[in-house]
Amino acid sequence: GPRGRSACPICLGHFSYDIQRCESRNLWDKTTPAHARRTQDERIISANRLPLYYKWRRPGGCPAENHDSAHACSVCRDKEQGAQACPRGEKI
Repeated sequence: GPRGRSACPICLGHFSYDIQRCESRNLWDKTTPAHARRTQDERIISANRLPLYYKWRRPGGCPAENHDSAHACSVCRDKEQGAQACPRGEKI
């Protein structure tokens, strides 16, 4: 089952595919539009085309403030949590 899998930073699903390759335009529910997308060079960017810092999306987050990438959830844009804790994520 999905328990133990990381949430995909694009669709917030806990599916058994390589989340590094997700190119979904919708969230895990297949109806809600995704706010982030993957670029051709495999970076994840927000709807306003700002790069989203990869360490921030991980469960431990990123305490550093010395880089240009955004510290915000790739879905709800909350600056207090990453995609792993997003309330819009797939419930497992």
